[in-house]
Amino acid sequence: MPHWSIAAFTHRGRVRPANEDAIAIDTRVLTGDMSTPVAMTVSGNGYLLMVADGMGGHAQGATASRAVLDHLVAAGARISNPESCAEAIKDANQHLYALMQQHEAALGMGTTLVGAFLTPAAVLTFNVGDSRSYLFSAGRLIQLSHDDVTGEENNRSGRRRSHAITQALGGSSLPVAIEPHVNVDAPLGPDEALLLCSDGLADMVDDNEIAHALSTNDPIRAVRNLAGKAFRAGGRDNVSLIVARRSIAGTP
Repeated sequence: MPHWSIAAFTHRGRVRPANEDAIAIDTRVLTGDMSTPVAMTVSGNGYLLMVADGMGGHAQGATASRAVLDHLVAAGARISNPESCAEAIKDANQHLYALMQQHEAALGMGTTLVGAFLTPAAVLTFNVGDSRSYLFSAGRLIQLSHDDVTGEENNRSGRRRSHAITQALGGSSLPVAIEPHVNVDAPLGPDEALLLCSDGLADMVDDNEIAHALSTNDPIRAVRNLAGKAFRAGGRDNVSLIVARRSIAGTP
């Protein structure tokens, strides 16, 4: 049975008054400010990881990101199946708009989403918005997610030229349809790593620095290194990230 070594961290950063991000590790949804990363080695035939970057101001953004991750964790096998993953995310979008109808103060709240389902046979990745997934392989950083932003081109560092996102879950007062990006790639190899992150990391730390941090085979060391780089670069946004590696014989 395969083992996965996973580390994760979420924090408001150095400027924002509150953390609107949320992360999910299998069935656990984590919010608020962490003082230190969480790390674990787990086993099984499949494992779900997600990062959501809430929008709409302090309470609303945090509510949106948590609500979407709670909904998708409860979706179980639907989010892990390539045939039903996109529909499960669309249902989460509808769920968010239903919550807005029940709570007027939450009108317009929204969130981006990036996630992965790890199995021995494949890596399923999905996203809506500008939160990112990366594969680190053979010393190279490969972006797996699609940036839903205007003027999609990046500069040479891999940073976005635009922050105007073209789609998100929620984010408007009236329901808007979304088209999630879903991809299936080869399973993680023993020398590869998967990174999921909000733009608070991707926009503060360039691709070369991200690749260097992921070159370690210790996910918690990589997470600490990357979060530290984002903070030293100014920490202007909430920063959330998850790093996963496949372990051999249950050891990181």
